[in-house]
Amino acid sequence: MADVIETTASAITAGVNLVKTIKEKFGYTAEDLAIACGLTVEELNCIETGADAEPSKLHRIAHSVGLPDVTPQIQH
Repeated sequence: MADVIETTASAITAGVNLVKTIKEKFGYTAEDLAIACGLTVEELNCIETGADAEPSKLHRIAHSVGLPDVTPQIQH
């Protein structure tokens, strides 16, 4: 699990989309991730497409899967 968290954090820090990366690395569907972080599927879709990048939402997503606080470095 630590390897998944480390590689996910590295990808996000490198500028890869947070939602897409977590779904791929953790095998989550949008619905799974929505439940884990407390956001709606629609909110996650907006984040994944780049229409929304609210830091508090990005932090909630990262925190829900145990990632370190990499959200200030995330770029779309």
